[in-house]
Amino acid sequence: MLGKIKSIEEVFDLRVNPECSMDGYKVETEKHIFYILIDNKQSCSESWGYLSSEDNLNNFIGANLIEIKLTDKALNQSVVDNSGYYEDNGGIQFVDFITDQGIFQLAVYNAHNGYYGHGILVTKDNEVLMKVNL
Repeated sequence: MLGKIKSIEEVFDLRVNPECSMDGYKVETEKHIFYILIDNKQSCSESWGYLSSEDNLNNFIGANLIEIKLTDKALNQSVVDNSGYYEDNGGIQFVDFITDQGIFQLAVYNAHNGYYGHGILVTKDNEVLMKVNL
């Protein structure tokens, strides 16, 4: 068990180092703090990333977090194909939070012309679970 969920909130302009700030979600349990983040600086005229969830996140406050699964677009290709969001390049990173009250999913989206990808970061406390460019 990863602890009972205390809060799920959006975060903005979180500094991960002096040159980089990120937006995303913070999921806090009794035992851990998880961040799902994307670089929030536009480099040119790209349509850069955003985060979303189709779930009512308030329904999961108090749930016991059992597991976190990282799922990329290869396993959700129909979602990518039907999104109408991608121009030439980019991607989606799905993060599934499995609880004793069901699963909620956070998604990081990015679309760009091939030159200006954006970094995404998934952390548990001080441990980096994933660091990639979309």
